[in-house]
Amino acid sequence: MSDRGGRGQDAGRERSVSPEGALRSYDRRKHELAQIVREGLAAAREAKNDQLERALQEVSAKLAGDHFNLVVVGQFSRGKSTLMNAILGKSYLPSGIVPVTSVITAVSYGSRERVVLRQGNSILTLEIPIRELVNYVTEQANPGNRRGITIAEVQAPVEILRRGFFFVDTPGLGSVVSENTATTLNFLPEADAIVFVTSCDAPLTQAELIYLRECRAQVRSLFVVVNKIDLAGAAEQEEILAFVEAKVREELNSPSQHVFAVSARNALEAKLSADGERLAQSGLPNLEDELIQYLTLRKQDDLLLGACDRIESLLRGSLLSGVERLLERLAEMQSAIVQESDLSAEAAEARGRAHRKQAPGAVPLLRWSCAICDEIIHAVFEFLRIYQYDLSISEETQLAHARAGGFCPFHTWQYAQLASPQGVSSAYPHVLFRFSRELRDLAEFGTEGHPSCDVVDPPIPPRGTCQACRIASEAEERALVNFAASPSAGIATKSLASRNFCLKHLHDLLLDLRHTEVGRFLLLRQSQNLARVGENLQRYALRFDGRRQDLTTDEELQAPYQSLAMLVGHPKAQHFSVRGNWHYREP
Repeated sequence: MSDRGGRGQDAGRERSVSPEGALRSYDRRKHELAQIVREGLAAAREAKNDQLERALQEVSAKLAGDHFNLVVVGQFSRGKSTLMNAILGKSYLPSGIVPVTSVITAVSYGSRERVVLRQGNSILTLEIPIRELVNYVTEQANPGNRRGITIAEVQAPVEILRRGFFFVDTPGLGSVVSENTATTLNFLPEADAIVFVTSCDAPLTQAELIYLRECRAQVRSLFVVVNKIDLAGAAEQEEILAFVEAKVREELNSPSQHVFAVSARNALEAKLSADGERLAQSGLPNLEDELIQYLTLRKQDDLLLGACDRIESLLRGSLLSGVERLLERLAEMQSAIVQESDLSAEAAEARGRAHRKQAPGAVPLLRWSCAICDEIIHAVFEFLRIYQYDLSISEETQLAHARAGGFCPFHTWQYAQLASPQGVSSAYPHVLFRFSRELRDLAEFGTEGHPSCDVVDPPIPPRGTCQACRIASEAEERALVNFAASPSAGIATKSLASRNFCLKHLHDLLLDLRHTEVGRFLLLRQSQNLARVGENLQRYALRFDGRRQDLTTDEELQAPYQSLAMLVGHPKAQHFSVRGNWHYREP
């Protein structure tokens, strides 16, 4: 496979920050900007400056709704959808010889795989499984787009999309369906960058050159791809690429315009089978490197600096309290962005190549839960399920429960969620009678001789006697022993690979583990999870401030609750340890 469209492969120069690091930097800067806007809004409200408040809210909305439209354009049957599937690493979009109908299909980040269909100007949407997408976007199943679908948004847990990148598949230009060409050309102004796809079996026809010029008029960044390169031999590939490069540079008057040779079909099959050698031969990594450089180096800097300029123009000259400090922070950020973006050619190349070395996208944290908290919750639930029934029918159990002082406050309310009003009415008279007597004795005889004589307050249920806490402590101990019992570091790492732990139980588990490799594995994964949820919290706050809650993903919706559970454990797993303290465990 020719390397004409790619970069050099000098591994010794790979010393730059990774694309993931660059994307995190962009997110950090964006949220710093959002915080400045947030403080400016508060000051504008205090000053009753409605006009400035509305303008700053618009900036906040733009930051919250930020996404990049990377639009894939080309004539019918050039392999656009297959190319997108190859980049995404899975066949999300229908492809083949049947043309799509006049529907724009966008792929965005979602915590779960689904398709959201939008029709006309209606605010209502229709959700369908991805497997049914073909019924709405192909000419065979939806001729002439008689269903009236304006956009089909595929949502998938593809990591790169989580940063706000939208891959947009457009109907084929020049197909027998005339509406397809009109739909694509009308959508071009929405593009931030365009991937123009031709193929080696009929490279750059006269009609394609016209469309290519139209695309260049709409965007600054244009990527030209010659697909299906596997259909040609090595000599033919060189000849085809030389022709396409010369024609593109001539038509666009751009001597530095790159052309990428790709076999999208081979690339997709290679990714699905984890065949690294075949993937390299497909030519796709060269295109991905360039796209990553665009998304991480050029586009985001333009967006951030543009937002800085807009915020500065709004704040400068206003009489808001603390505005000078806000402007100083803006100036510092602008300087930092410019400095960070001033990368050497070596660093730019290395940042793009590093993308190939990234691990597969992180699994969404929708179902995150602490494995030890889960064991505690299950054990306590099973105990309360049986015990609440015994309490309602057995006087012996009721008297023992009263002698123990009932449950602790937390488990009292957990019990109440399972028990009926009749059950509570049967179970708790003896508990109330016990404390009635103690309060009466305390009033009549003072504190001397009373179990609570060392305190002034009335007696309360004694600590350490809650049976549900005892069950929880025992379940916690069993789980910690079981998770730390693997005979070797390799086996332990494998057994813990799908488990998560809150910070409290991670601490307890590390006390029992004696394998440095396992402990390091758990620490690094928990660090990644905490950072990911922290980013989701920032996105949630940003979208809320920008009044763009409609863009909030399931992960972001769950982040506020999830973040607290990651720090202190699941609320239903809280208990008073038999060792004498809340969640306390001796080293």
